[in-house]
Amino acid sequence: SVPPGWSYEHDMELGRFLYDHSERELQRVDRTKEHISSIEVSSHAEDCGVAHLTDNQTYTFWESDGPPGQHWVRLNMKKGTIVKRLWLMLDGQISSYIPRRVAVYGGAPNRLQHLRTVLINENSFQDVCILRDMKSHLPVLEIRILECRDQGYNVRLRGIKMRSFWEWDLILNADMFRPARLVRYPLLEGADADMLYRRAVLIQRFVHLVDSVLHYMIPFPEDSIGTFNALR
Repeated sequence: SVPPGWSYEHDMELGRFLYDHSERELQRVDRTKEHISSIEVSSHAEDCGVAHLTDNQTYTFWESDGPPGQHWVRLNMKKGTIVKRLWLMLDGQISSYIPRRVAVYGGAPNRLQHLRTVLINENSFQDVCILRDMKSHLPVLEIRILECRDQGYNVRLRGIKMRSFWEWDLILNADMFRPARLVRYPLLEGADADMLYRRAVLIQRFVHLVDSVLHYMIPFPEDSIGTFNALR
């Protein structure tokens, strides 16, 4: 049941509180090496191997060595990781080595599903976000380089960068709602911590349910804008 005196505005403020004290804090930490168990690549040129993707050096890079359109980077993720942001760190020394169009796939190793295709702005020469706001753990993420600029043959990446967290980092508990944490949320101040916890669990369950059916509801890009406006 809805708590006495509770309104939609209270739920909105509780949602902001949950974001501020969970995902936003966790996204500030770069856990690329901590959350990736291994990285595979389609090929590599001499002295431009896979280790350069995570060495945090500005002067090294991974360079493919194979036919165009068949370059990929596969990230094997540790169990329980959830990716919030994934960037490609471009190497802008030679334009034809910069990816122009990439596709991201994710899921179980033998059942990868298309997540997103990104057309990289021709003016981008540094870091490009290619994936964001995953809601569940994906054992494998595969970045497929579909096309390079200027009809380039191979690709260079200075590295990859990730913001991610463990699934269990977001487990709710009543201790989250201590009075000292509620001072910037006037609608929540003075509310019973156990009640806020139960309401937060309800919101989290609702979000998970919406996420589970969202891909059936949102129209594909080729659908008319009228379809999307009707849904909205």
